[in-house]
Amino acid sequence: MLLFLLVPFLGGCLQGPSFGTPGGCGVRGRVVLPSCEAVFPEAGVVLAYNERGEVFRGFLGENGEFSLPSFSGSSCLVYIRWKNVQLAGGFHPLQRDTLNDLGEITAYTTAQVLIYEAAHRLYPQAVYIRDIPHFLPPESFVDLVEGAIRSCRDPFSSPDVPRAAQRL
Repeated sequence: MLLFLLVPFLGGCLQGPSFGTPGGCGVRGRVVLPSCEAVFPEAGVVLAYNERGEVFRGFLGENGEFSLPSFSGSSCLVYIRWKNVQLAGGFHPLQRDTLNDLGEITAYTTAQVLIYEAAHRLYPQAVYIRDIPHFLPPESFVDLVEGAIRSCRDPFSSPDVPRAAQRL
């Protein structure tokens, strides 16, 4: 059963003076990726989406760090693609006029996004990016996601992982 809490919309970094962009803020974080026969700082792509569907692009730096100083929005959905592996995380609320530290993108945050994607396909008008941090993936599902990542497979396109997310 899919469990999530709907929370009221919080202002986040949509209003006020800019941090890198008018009415904005920034986001930064870190990801630990499996070896997959390569070493950082190999180019990894970072895509961040806000609640309005705007896309912000960046790249992984050394040690898997990323920073998008011109992000604007109160919620952030981050996808990181490196080699064949993709990890993700959803964050809400973001503070305006600051560089928000999202922490580490992990198998757990990726599992939350996989559940969000499955729920959003079924209920596009009822499930939002701001809901992602409230999804509580079962440990067995996180283990499945982590297994795909450790095997250098993309959990979003590995058939067993999205199918398991759909069943939650």
